[in-house]
Amino acid sequence: MASYKSEWATLEFFFSRLDFDRHPESKATWTARALFLGITAVALGLSGYALTTPLLGSKPLPTLPNEELEEYRYRLAEPTRREIFGLIAVAELAERKRAIQQDTWAGHLWSREDDRGHYERVEFRRLAAQYKISLTQVYLVLDEGLRGHWPGPDGHPLPATTPPLNPRTTW
Repeated sequence: MASYKSEWATLEFFFSRLDFDRHPESKATWTARALFLGITAVALGLSGYALTTPLLGSKPLPTLPNEELEEYRYRLAEPTRREIFGLIAVAELAERKRAIQQDTWAGHLWSREDDRGHYERVEFRRLAAQYKISLTQVYLVLDEGLRGHWPGPDGHPLPATTPPLNPRTTW
């Protein structure tokens, strides 16, 4: 117990040197404060450097051309784009069916659609990894399919609208 008190007294002595409310009384106090501030400044500088280097030193990604040959857009051939869209459509229709069967969100359409969007993002990440393309390219394929009214697995185009927001009064 005595050892603990003596160690605490030693720590209190050193911490009292860092009391910035009081004016420094000795060279030791000035030195301790300068050392503390110097170490803090170096640590903050290194942290800032580590955070900003990847942002400032990286080269921008090449842009995706959007006006190419009709059969080759977003660096993907049309059969590949249609294949990706078909997988998106299958997943979307399956998720909509599941949500209706399980009556997710107590039938609240906007929340159900928002929840479906979460599962869509997960599927899009999987597709991007599977085809070794960017997530942007997957969304561009979805956009092209919706605008072009490409048929889904049921032969009908996917709906391009979402239910209007209707705030719930209870959760």
